[in-house]
Amino acid sequence: MNSDTAFDYIIIGGGSSGCVLANRLSADPAARVLLLEAGAAGRSPFIHMPAGISRVKDNPKTDWMFTTTPQPELHDRRIGVPRGRGLGGSSAINAMVYIRGQREDYDGWRDLGNPGWGYDDVLPYFIRSEGNSGAILDPGFHGLNGPLGVEDRVYTHPLSDLFVESGIAAGLDHNRDFNGANQAGVGRYQVTQKNARRSTAAVAYLNPVMSRPNLTIETGARVLKLLTSGSRVTGVSYRQNRQIRQAIAAGRVILSAGAIQSPQILLLSGIGPADEVAAHGITPIADLKGVGKNLMDHLNLSVLAKTRDPISLAGIGGGTKAIRALVQYLWNRTGPGATNGAEAGGFYASPLSPTRPDIQFHFVPLMLGIGMQDLNIHGVTIHACNLRPTDRGEVTLASADPYAAPLIDNRFLQTDGNMAVMREGLASARMILAARPLASVLAGEYLPGDGITDKARLDDFIRANSETEYHPSGTCKMGPDEMAVVDSNLRVHGFENLSVVDASIMPRLTSGNTNAPCMMIAEKAAEVMLKG
Repeated sequence: MNSDTAFDYIIIGGGSSGCVLANRLSADPAARVLLLEAGAAGRSPFIHMPAGISRVKDNPKTDWMFTTTPQPELHDRRIGVPRGRGLGGSSAINAMVYIRGQREDYDGWRDLGNPGWGYDDVLPYFIRSEGNSGAILDPGFHGLNGPLGVEDRVYTHPLSDLFVESGIAAGLDHNRDFNGANQAGVGRYQVTQKNARRSTAAVAYLNPVMSRPNLTIETGARVLKLLTSGSRVTGVSYRQNRQIRQAIAAGRVILSAGAIQSPQILLLSGIGPADEVAAHGITPIADLKGVGKNLMDHLNLSVLAKTRDPISLAGIGGGTKAIRALVQYLWNRTGPGATNGAEAGGFYASPLSPTRPDIQFHFVPLMLGIGMQDLNIHGVTIHACNLRPTDRGEVTLASADPYAAPLIDNRFLQTDGNMAVMREGLASARMILAARPLASVLAGEYLPGDGITDKARLDDFIRANSETEYHPSGTCKMGPDEMAVVDSNLRVHGFENLSVVDASIMPRLTSGNTNAPCMMIAEKAAEVMLKG
């Protein structure tokens, strides 16, 4: 890249939000757009094969492999925090579940002092991004022609449909569209796939525009810090091919590095709580106290049960079963190679929240241990997560070294009410497992175990086995208050030309998977920027 080139937009991070921005902003042929991505181009075949998730998650080539600090309320365990590394970001390593959240989530953002972010305001941007080929859709809620492939899976394991039938038998509604008028109920999940191939943000948004002459994409470009002069960001310092380079900003610099690394880059640049920044020998530039604060994530527990017969997907990640699945998928893109794992699920309003779901289920037709590892024992898993945790953690610097992973402290279960929701999640998962027809093919509960019923032992199970649902958010939150980092146009407070556009701007966590909301945020931000 010519170091003399000045860019109208410099986007830091080629993930779910950054790819959307690169596409939409470069649609203006007069705009010079630079996308900087620390990872690679994302060409691994396992990214694109849905069942290949086990080969890309926890792989240092495609996953940053962060961990939390020891969590006191989770037996001092360090919890894995997978984050996608490479073009496409976490959309290249996630379970592809397409969920937007609840109307109340976005109306809540608006009511916190963020005009233009209510549900009716953001719905058009979800629709704009979505290219949905599903069979049963309410056209008032869905887009058919957007870049992002969304579809009904070509493969669903029979156990997943037994889960849905058992959920209905247990009293939950059958929901064919979790992104329609009502989220509650159980059903099959739609996935971000197109023709049974993972539709990453890079595949959907970047690949079609790679040849635009005004779009420059640099991979292997590790951002070190922002370069500033007063209230203006003048450029970006990054390392590529063992050389320190600078990108010159003629216009706007946009952080889209995600809820872990967007605040890290701000802190490395001297933007954040002045005392924290100075403690690492970094000169404070702007005392923005909210940078890195307000960290949120969905805490998830797993209830496992064995099947009577060898009918699950156990062992799909290796051996002859994996080879057969790979051959079938390559031949006609069907079979277990097309599974996303979490094929079915649902949303449950527990007695703690009778008017709107507070628990989400992900059903997987195999038994998964901590870290979502296949236990290679025939059975099933129901994940249950707390949709609206009140815990608020933080992301801080470990040192002034840009290559040092930041400290991630979620502070799980440290505020009132969260354990009660987790108990309800465990109880409701058990309720579904006990219902027919699923119960008729099960041989008993594996974890926590049929004999564990008293509150103290169940609470200990929750603390010993819960982990993140991989939805970190909120660390550069949007709002007008003193802890907000960006305003309702996603401009960093106190700066002329600096924005943050990713999950970190969420003032509150959405009720569901966060990939679709990240793309919506970028769609909306791009429109605002292009309008000036």
